[in-house]
Amino acid sequence: MKKYWKLWKAWKLWQILVPICLLLASFLMLKLTRGHPWAAEFLFARGFYRYYAILWSSITQWVPFSLMELGIVLSPFLAVFLLVYGIVHRRNWKKYLLAILWTASIVFFWITCTCNVNYNRYPFAMIGGLAVRDSGADELYQLCIQLAEEANLLRAQLTKEDGDGAMELMDSSVYQMSKTARSAYRNLNKEYGVFNYRTANTKPIFFSHLMSYTDLVGVYCPITMETNVNTDVADYSIPSTMCHELAHFFGFMREDEANFIGYLACMNADSIEFRYSGTMLALIHAGNKLSEVDMEAYNQLWSKYSEGLVRDLKQNSEYWKQFQESAVREVSTNINDAYLKANHQTDGVRSYGRMVDLLLAYYREK
Repeated sequence: MKKYWKLWKAWKLWQILVPICLLLASFLMLKLTRGHPWAAEFLFARGFYRYYAILWSSITQWVPFSLMELGIVLSPFLAVFLLVYGIVHRRNWKKYLLAILWTASIVFFWITCTCNVNYNRYPFAMIGGLAVRDSGADELYQLCIQLAEEANLLRAQLTKEDGDGAMELMDSSVYQMSKTARSAYRNLNKEYGVFNYRTANTKPIFFSHLMSYTDLVGVYCPITMETNVNTDVADYSIPSTMCHELAHFFGFMREDEANFIGYLACMNADSIEFRYSGTMLALIHAGNKLSEVDMEAYNQLWSKYSEGLVRDLKQNSEYWKQFQESAVREVSTNINDAYLKANHQTDGVRSYGRMVDLLLAYYREK
């Protein structure tokens, strides 16, 4: 009897030690890969993560809707159920807390291995051989002018417009656009060699309008290995958003890099709509940076936009006005900001603007 009692005590001890060890292992992995980016690059991003992404996405892609979205919709009901269950079974509070500890440790360990470690991989500038350096306002202005000219030329080739004269996608099927995006990354891989595995189809968010209250246009979920896009937004932004989220799928978690890689993918697509969307993504980010350093130059830039381009930007601006006072948006932005900073993107949401440094380096090489 004493033997069984010792075994029982040992099992109860392991019930606490295992989740604690998972949490410690997660923090240790983040610490080690932060100091040794080669480990994050070759052991995780190009090693374990690559095979995980291929295997898991090949399973979840057969579900025709977003599993991530389903989980979000069901989470309030689950939270209420767990709260009621905890109150009713309050005598078993130790088991209840233990279950929460196990769940939290497993999820955190899972996300660490499949997402957070990738923040510590080599910068894309190093992988792509881009020399990022400080640039003057004149060089930034010239970049914006070149992007504006490219955007104007591409916009002139788009014939489908809505009632307000804004660009409208020829085929709004996310499935068809996914095929184009996947093809674009195959083309991009010929130059960089780090996008060398098959991606799953991007999934549309069913409650896209509600998603806009969170100020999000796309989400990558490492737990389900899904890339999701908001389809309620201006049409011109959807292809570049899709390519941005696919950059996360390939293990590039930094937002500035995902924007830049999304731009590169769009420019390698066999679609004028994708190339226009990518150019607009780059132009908006570069233009916003220009407005911070030289408003007069920004006004000159704006005067060079074609009428179609202005209509597209106006539609996008009008759409987002309705969500400006959203409390959900503020909370979502703060959470996103905290998450980025926790992964050592010290600028938080402002790191999105650093895409311009990569653009300047890229155009300098061209």
